Amino acid sequence: MMPTDPKKRTIARSFADAFRGVGDCIRTERNMRIHLTMCVYVLFFASRIELTRGEMACLLLAIGSVVTAETLNTSVEKLCDFTQKHTNHLIRVIKDMAAGAVLICAVFAALVGIVVLFRPELWEAFWAICTDPVSLVLFLLSLAVAAVFVFLGPVKLMEQAERWFGGRRQ
Repeated sequence: MMPTDPKKRTIARSFADAFRGVGDCIRTERNMRIHLTMCVYVLFFASRIELTRGEMACLLLAIGSVVTAETLNTSVEKLCDFTQKHTNHLIRVIKDMAAGAVLICAVFAALVGIVVLFRPELWEAFWAICTDPVSLVLFLLSLAVAAVFVFLGPVKLMEQAERWFGGRRQ
């Protein structure tokens, strides 16, 4: 791809590049898929209880910080791998610090989730799912789909689907 003249670069192109970067991170990074899966479940349960706008804002900020930290961590790791092909103590320290930043964000996001979500209404919502057979089956199915998404990821899932169904097309 030819580099574009920055003066001719459109906003649409900038957004397309940003979305491609997020997509690459989701496709290649298991930890990003773990964070996104947890975000979906947090938002699902948050929607089942009555939250104030401030509480929802806190959850969204916590989610955004974790996803942003994971994206930046991935960027740092890929840049380090690109610039240094051999084992280097300083590169390891840099990568560990970036991973530590994600850990700090994730721990504090979990604490925000506990403070905001852990209330009787959450347990009532969870119990309602567990006692309704259809809801329970759907919830368990969502957990299975989430596990496949996290551990196989979109790339391996597409490769597996191609192996299963690729030879059957005419």
